[in-house]
Amino acid sequence: MQRSPIVLLVAVLFAGMTALLVIGSFVSRSPIPFVVAVPLGATAYFMYYHGSGKLLERFRRSEVRSQQRQRERTRHARDERGGFGAGPRARGGPRTRAEREARFGAGLGGGGSRAGPTGWRSEDPRNRVSATSSGPTTAEARNVLGVGPTADQATIKRAYRERVKDVHPDRGGDEAEFKRVTAAYDRLRE
Repeated sequence: MQRSPIVLLVAVLFAGMTALLVIGSFVSRSPIPFVVAVPLGATAYFMYYHGSGKLLERFRRSEVRSQQRQRERTRHARDERGGFGAGPRARGGPRTRAEREARFGAGLGGGGSRAGPTGWRSEDPRNRVSATSSGPTTAEARNVLGVGPTADQATIKRAYRERVKDVHPDRGGDEAEFKRVTAAYDRLRE
């Protein structure tokens, strides 16, 4: 909040003149000083509101609320497109059988056998791919970061930071490898 002493001083002077005109209106029993005092008082009020910084603060708050409402309207309009439920699907889920099989492996996505395409049975639920996101399995993610299955979040974070130092594109690393390391870290944070 920014204060302007000159504007505040002028506002005080206008307020004083307004008070004198109102008093003069009652003493002289004439409405003319009162008619002049009303706009002068309104000017004094707005000058004080501006000089104290409250006007700017209120304007910024209303601008932020307006932007939030606009984003909400845009999001709502985007979600409501199409009729009879024909709008866009929720993100994250596979849309076709081929995508489901690619993500979950043959037989892992449905309610049937839990054996994978090679016949092995995954006993450790941490090694399976999450149904809500794509990317490496947790076992692959641990291999990429070089941490064990019992690593805690602090160890995972430390391993990620060390690995990123080597592969970050800004430091001469490979962008694809950087994305792979980041995806592995995201998987292990879930």
